[in-house]
Amino acid sequence: MVEKELLMYFIAYNAARWMICKAAGTSGADPMRISFKGALQELRNWEGQLNHPRTTQQDKRKLIAELYRGIALKTVPLRPNRKEPRCLKRRPKPYQLLTEHRSTMKETKHRSKYRVKAA
Repeated sequence: MVEKELLMYFIAYNAARWMICKAAGTSGADPMRISFKGALQELRNWEGQLNHPRTTQQDKRKLIAELYRGIALKTVPLRPNRKEPRCLKRRPKPYQLLTEHRSTMKETKHRSKYRVKAA
């Protein structure tokens, strides 16, 4: 069942990417600049109208064309040389660890030489 669930996620991801490429092709936009999350939000907004039982095939084609236009408008800014390095956010603090209850804990003077080991 886990394999089936993962397969469905891959199918949904590829379907969303296909819609993005189709929208980029109709509008002349770069598919790599169209927001994936924006495309999913746009699809969820149009889902009710597309699945309405009284919608004819001609109306569905018009709605899908509008959906593609909406997807093409959801772009992200161009971000060349974008890097997101992984680092430790917490810096070691020059304080001792709280190992006892606050009321009984006494601070030990270390003349600013106390350093916490990095996690």
